[in-house]
Amino acid sequence: MQVAIRSFAKINLALAVLGKRPDGYHAIQTVLQAVSLHDLLVCRPADRLELSCRGLPGVPDRENLVWKAAVLLAGAAGGRRGARITLEKRIPAGAGLGGGSSNAAATLRALCRLWGLGMGTADLLPIAAELGSDVPFFLLGGAALGSGRGEKLEPLEDPPAENLLILFPGVSVSTAEAYRSLNLGLTLETEDTRIHRFCGQMKQGRTYLAGIFNDFEASILPAFPPIREAGDFLRRHGATAVQLCGSGSAVFGFFPGEESALAASRSATDRNWRVFPAKTLSRTEYFQNMFG
Repeated sequence: MQVAIRSFAKINLALAVLGKRPDGYHAIQTVLQAVSLHDLLVCRPADRLELSCRGLPGVPDRENLVWKAAVLLAGAAGGRRGARITLEKRIPAGAGLGGGSSNAAATLRALCRLWGLGMGTADLLPIAAELGSDVPFFLLGGAALGSGRGEKLEPLEDPPAENLLILFPGVSVSTAEAYRSLNLGLTLETEDTRIHRFCGQMKQGRTYLAGIFNDFEASILPAFPPIREAGDFLRRHGATAVQLCGSGSAVFGFFPGEESALAASRSATDRNWRVFPAKTLSRTEYFQNMFG
């Protein structure tokens, strides 16, 4: 028996940084959207935990969120558990696409099935929150409004399906440095009117794309010319809306159709970028395509 699961990426359709909280974390509001770009995780029975990862050099197994998720779940299950886990990485690390967080959530789902634990989403959410702010989202999929550090989630009605192209220019952006570059003071704000306006636009159809925004762009794009260049490329090749992924360094662009996104991806092959055509996933599609 084995369990194979797709570990999907996310993009931030809107991201407002509200300021630094007394606990040292930054308060944010963000609209997260699952996309079809994915890693593959396979779990097989074993006497002890083992992890093999392809495509993520230089990260010790025990620092991988897959390992940490497996250990936490085994502890929550109340006993010693084993599994041989293989992770095939395609989502770039440090791209703002949530690859590591997605891997952690996928591990929880896959091992629940392998070990026959019978734990549902409500049971897994507290474990996911221990692993990182983005991990709970990947237990839900589709579109969701995140607040707090991003871990407080409100599922949203799925917007219309979209084709997009994701470009990873290969530069590294430290998340901590990205927050510091915003130079925000201590704040107790918990709401941003732009986010609620954007959520209203999402209910009106494709016109919501004109309202996407990311507060990190003001500091990241001037500081990292390769990221800005990738965004300019998407605009020149027909993207109707372009934005930074999280705090970087990938960028994505929405296209009118699949063929126009694929045409832009072919034009990018001579660049030193990683190029990923993708589609947005509704919550139903997210779960329909997860296992297999």
